[in-house]
Amino acid sequence: MDINLQNKLALVTGSSRNIGKAIVKELAYHGATVVINARTSQEEAEKTVKEIEILGGKAIYVLADVGDEIQVKNMVRTVLEQLGAIDILINNTGLRRSCSITEMTTEQWRNVLAVNLDGPFFCCREVVPSMLAKGGGTIINVSGLNAFIGRANWSHVCASKMGAIGLTKALAVELALNNITVNHIVPGLIDTTQGYSNDKLIKKDPSASPQKRLGLPEEIASMCLYLASDAARFITGQTLHINGGALRY
Repeated sequence: MDINLQNKLALVTGSSRNIGKAIVKELAYHGATVVINARTSQEEAEKTVKEIEILGGKAIYVLADVGDEIQVKNMVRTVLEQLGAIDILINNTGLRRSCSITEMTTEQWRNVLAVNLDGPFFCCREVVPSMLAKGGGTIINVSGLNAFIGRANWSHVCASKMGAIGLTKALAVELALNNITVNHIVPGLIDTTQGYSNDKLIKKDPSASPQKRLGLPEEIASMCLYLASDAARFITGQTLHINGGALRY
């Protein structure tokens, strides 16, 4: 399938490294102009921009904490002023902290929810008007497998990610007549360490991956590319699991 994202503008949060970086590189390779977002890692963001430019793509970066309402407003305003309307929004940023429920402070709870749930809300609220004005768009929210299977000491992480799925489903219905699709991607165990041993993974938990391997960031990026393409205009409100069979419905 030949996917062409020429004249499309994509904003991907948390995209200076790992899965987010793979996503912006894939979108740029297929013609989109991409906006790389990171909270503080300017050096990584600049490096990602240069890698895309070397491949002939177009990219800028904007530093912003997506859990901060004002910073999100400023980030989106900067993008709209510099590059125009946003066609593709991918809420990829995720904060993962470990703490037992008995020890967790209200501040710790809210810090995680700010990034994982408020962040997608802030970004969608600021970006959707430009999509409405342009006549359509794509929103993709990204969570993680632990939100579905649970994980000790991750109550704030799991709750926030499931909340983002509720946001996805509501917006899919709300925006359906505006040619804006809203979907949710759930990665399984993904190799973001560039060399993690699959053998160690399987020995630790044989059920973690029926395919006996970790997924690749590029495999998440491929799904994002498809959902952003014209071929996926009838797919909305869906939760898509990419986990090698670790979770089966």
